[in-house]
Amino acid sequence: MLSARLQSLPEFTHQHRHEHHQAVISVYGGAEVSVDGREGRLDTWRACLVPADVRHEFSGARENQVLVINVDAWHAGADEARHRDFVVINRLFQRPAVVELDTHLQQLVQLSAGEIRRSSGDEGIRNHLATAILLALSERLNQALPDPRAKRPTLDPETLRRFVLEHLSQRITVEDLAGIACLSTSRFHEVFRETMATSPHQFLMNTRLDQACQLLRTTSLTVASISSRTGFSSQSALTTALRKHRGMTPSELRLRTP
Repeated sequence: MLSARLQSLPEFTHQHRHEHHQAVISVYGGAEVSVDGREGRLDTWRACLVPADVRHEFSGARENQVLVINVDAWHAGADEARHRDFVVINRLFQRPAVVELDTHLQQLVQLSAGEIRRSSGDEGIRNHLATAILLALSERLNQALPDPRAKRPTLDPETLRRFVLEHLSQRITVEDLAGIACLSTSRFHEVFRETMATSPHQFLMNTRLDQACQLLRTTSLTVASISSRTGFSSQSALTTALRKHRGMTPSELRLRTP
């Protein structure tokens, strides 16, 4: 009915299709996506949803890891366990899509990936965590949409994220981000929370931590060097933030990396 695994995507892949639905969520690194002839980009803030029998391919970056969740394209019978969960999950795959993850869902993916690594032989844990991720994603996508007739300011999360990544080693203020969005600081706070389901400060912190974690996993740079590159004031500041928000120290993260 549902299965999940962690894997790295090869740099070159062939186009293919299969009889089950598939969700592909980046844990670290990125990938180029082609689904039914439409191209896109996969990173730690996006998930790709591929319905059954739709042609697709993924081309991974040099260092990457993704969570792949396969879901049967049929609903469980009404008398079967977890029927409601699969009805809800199958609604995700009505059409191909690359969808944005909010901060809480992105953190759920990261924490789940860590648990899957630690209990790689336990299929039950993998599949329960994958089910939780898809149910949470479905809940967000099915929330009532705002009235399209209402003229409200909008944000482009990708533009903001690109600005942060380009200036990661520097001090970035909320005023800087508000200027990118052409909004006053107070209005930016309001619109940002509505769009991203988190605060600008938490967005900055998570983006810095994402990049710090990637460098810790994929390079031999010192923790001090990584803290400087990702905008933390010191090695101690990075260690404190990583322990508080990701539940581990830099050395623990490196030890747990395959």
